[in-house]
Amino acid sequence: MPDSTLRQITLLQLVPRRSPGATTAELQRRLDDQGHVVSRRTIQRDLIRLSAHFPLVTDGEDIPRWSWMEGSDGLTAPAHDAYSALTWTLIEEHLEPLMPLAARKEAQPQFAAARKYLKQTPRNRIDRWHQRVRVIPRAFELQTPDVPEAVLEPVYAALFDGRQLRVDYRSRGREKARSMRVHPLGLILREGVIYLLGTIDDYTDLRQLVAHRIEAATVLHQPANEPEDFDLDEYIASGGFSYVETGPIELVLQVEEYAAEHLIESPIAPEQTVRALNDGRKEIRARVVDTKQLRWWLAGFGDAVEVVEPLHLRQALVEQARAVVELYRS
Repeated sequence: MPDSTLRQITLLQLVPRRSPGATTAELQRRLDDQGHVVSRRTIQRDLIRLSAHFPLVTDGEDIPRWSWMEGSDGLTAPAHDAYSALTWTLIEEHLEPLMPLAARKEAQPQFAAARKYLKQTPRNRIDRWHQRVRVIPRAFELQTPDVPEAVLEPVYAALFDGRQLRVDYRSRGREKARSMRVHPLGLILREGVIYLLGTIDDYTDLRQLVAHRIEAATVLHQPANEPEDFDLDEYIASGGFSYVETGPIELVLQVEEYAAEHLIESPIAPEQTVRALNDGRKEIRARVVDTKQLRWWLAGFGDAVEVVEPLHLRQALVEQARAVVELYRS
């Protein structure tokens, strides 16, 4: 393939898919990064030639900004086949909320092309797979809170670029939002809720901000302070999003047979042990972290699971059960 042809294909891929587009100078820098070192005049001639065959448009200003015409598919090479179309639709359905907003916008033509391909392709195994496979939540599903794009875009951009963020944040139970400077460290999607993890102002303790409680957000020029030893996976594994109560415990349960079967198939810990009891129940032992999430889960079994140890956890569930009985008696 001649160098000029490869350069023009690359140029088509670099032209933004929507306004405000990019100037010739910006496209020249992007081409330089791709190894195509040419003059600005050459790029201008390329764009004029390409616009005769592809839906490329300018904004009509003295220094024009080039973009693809609104609604066009842009340049997608290579074209979708059945497997790539399936992959892109799965990404859109399950991973899109985790993508930076800029990447999400760039991927929209791929999403649309994949949906179009599967819709127009005669029914086959790939289409059958797409129609017959679903992911459903394990717990009772709540409606996903709405987060305005005007909030999400700066939040994603600040995390992506490693910069500070100014937010107006309304904490739960408060009527008014307060302004704070955030150093973003992580983004977590949990049961449809987006959490921004970071530090506030000059403090070093980690805070979790719920995205739908951010009323306004602005990316700042200053770089975010990022602790050298911070590890998002370690933070989550330590119970950062499970709301630790007392820390690691030796949990001993006596479980009805039908519930025990579920816990044997899906153990609550790697070193879990199971022993049959004389009354037909099973005793399950495991080392876990005592968290609010664990307590909610245990309470969800009702009388099918009895906590034997530790005593403080057993007593907490006893008090909770008494409170529930009193509530319904009244």
